[in-house]
Amino acid sequence: MRLASTLVTLVLGFAACAAAWAQPAQPAAPPPAAPPPAETAEPPEPDEPAEGEAAAPGAPGSERRARRNPRVFSVTWEAPEPLKKLFEEHLPPPRPAEGERRAGSLRPWIRDIRRRVPEIAASEGYFSSTLEVEYADEARSRVIVKVTPGPIATVGAIEMTFKGDLAGEGAEREARRKELREAWTMPEGHTFRSSAWDVAKTVLAEELVQLDYAAGELAESQAVVDAESAKVALKLVLDSGPRYTFGDVGIQGIKNYSEAIVRRSVDLRRGERYSAKRLQDLQRAVQDGPWFSSVVVDVARDGANPEQVPVLVSVTERPRQDVGLAIGYGTDDGARAEVAYRHRDLFDRGFDLQTSIRISQERQIGYADVYLPPGLFASRKRGSIPFKDSVGVLTERSTFENLELARFAVAGYRHFKLENFETRVGLSYQIERSRPEGAEERIKRALAPIVAVTWRFVDNIFDPTRGGVFNMQVAAGSERVASGADFVKAYAQYQHWIPLGDVDQLLLRTELGRTFTDHRERIPEDFLYRAGGSRSNRGYAYQSLGVQEGQAVVGGRYMATGTVEYVHWLNDKWGAAAFVDVGDASDSSGDWKANQSYGVGARFKTPAGPFALDLAYAEGPRKFRLAFSVTVAF
Repeated sequence: MRLASTLVTLVLGFAACAAAWAQPAQPAAPPPAAPPPAETAEPPEPDEPAEGEAAAPGAPGSERRARRNPRVFSVTWEAPEPLKKLFEEHLPPPRPAEGERRAGSLRPWIRDIRRRVPEIAASEGYFSSTLEVEYADEARSRVIVKVTPGPIATVGAIEMTFKGDLAGEGAEREARRKELREAWTMPEGHTFRSSAWDVAKTVLAEELVQLDYAAGELAESQAVVDAESAKVALKLVLDSGPRYTFGDVGIQGIKNYSEAIVRRSVDLRRGERYSAKRLQDLQRAVQDGPWFSSVVVDVARDGANPEQVPVLVSVTERPRQDVGLAIGYGTDDGARAEVAYRHRDLFDRGFDLQTSIRISQERQIGYADVYLPPGLFASRKRGSIPFKDSVGVLTERSTFENLELARFAVAGYRHFKLENFETRVGLSYQIERSRPEGAEERIKRALAPIVAVTWRFVDNIFDPTRGGVFNMQVAAGSERVASGADFVKAYAQYQHWIPLGDVDQLLLRTELGRTFTDHRERIPEDFLYRAGGSRSNRGYAYQSLGVQEGQAVVGGRYMATGTVEYVHWLNDKWGAAAFVDVGDASDSSGDWKANQSYGVGARFKTPAGPFALDLAYAEGPRKFRLAFSVTVAF
């Protein structure tokens, strides 16, 4: 027993020695640091245990300190809501570094907010703000900042004076000074904010240089704040400089094209008064052509020689020729492949040749269009209106709904573009062989003048969220002049986007068409109507709604369709949709049917616009149909 007791004692002793040897040596406790300089605004922070050291048992707040994270702060702002959001955004609570005591980051942050809170408040028009800092707990882990902004400042007296030519005498100059004063966007009594002040000055300076004064500038601007009355007196000095007139137009950057394609768009007259709008119109007209990737139009601003200053058109050229290949699949015409060729300088005259061959399961198309360099059409009311002429040929073969078509067309058009309006006026000749299964084969022809108008007023052409697009087309033909029958075609389509909050929108679409004729059988299908497909009534196959002729569906004289679609965007790219479509094409108004279909779909935003994948249910035949269209280009 004594030997066993001795062995146990030796083993325990060796274990204790080994444990002591394995434990790292503890450094000697550092001498107490000198107390930090006293803050005039804040009392010193209560003592905290050193990093990794437990608080003494029974010390005040020791249990609370053991539970909380010593490096996390909570800040509550008590201020008007607009200011509160700014403070939370620009003045986040401090985050002490590893091993840093709270006081090391809290005091600099408090000093920073005492400086920056009045600055931020002043930018919103509060020039007499005060703040108080309080602590919601003994350990100062929760800070309350109370901001009393005081009265918001408003614009008081406005002094706007002029220098340069604009300060001279004359009714015209006086009228221009009046226009500039009326263009000021911060009138007396308006709330004064720094952002609005900056915008107002920019707008005023831009308005000054719109006409005559190319080198005009806002020479002086001053805002004097009276904090007691909460009024801001404004002083503005506009220096117009001399009047400018246009001189010769020079072109820079052209290497592979002729200058003539740019000169066709130039209508500035030597000695004409300077106008920023006239320069913008010229830049837009040249940029709308296919030859240049960028266009900049400006004048030399030499105050010593303002008469007949040179106008410089600087361009960056595009390649003369392009070849494009594409493959894709669509529920309307199946798998498809396309080869496209473009020559922007045909015959070395700037003619733009666009040609393509497209082959799909149900349709084969080949076309060639030639666009001439744009010109200018003189109008007394609108001034010079840019236009573009084109001629083209097309051959097509298709088989849809047991109707086999083969057609050839040639056409010439003049295109006008004026702000949000696009107009196309031209003459088209078509000859078509129609083979409906189970019915008589026919040769149809039409020589038709055509007028088409598109009006856009949307916020984004490729991804609209509000506004609308209206399309209208009128065509006519006569049996006496190379047409199979007398007819008048009238067609209209309208789409409207309505935003419903930030992530929801409503799309409304309708189209109406009627062809006035007594002999539908003699008119090419292009002047009649069929409905159905991914861009029409989605529950029905492409062009499956029309007039039954044998076992085929052919075009009718009447057409009406409509869509109501609701879209909810889940994020920046993806959305979900629910829709209802109605519509039909028929040979008389009495034969028209609603043909309701409805369904759900997915949306994905692409640079060319939202891609749609829809599952639609047709109520009549009680069938589901998947509708989508996608193309991959390389």
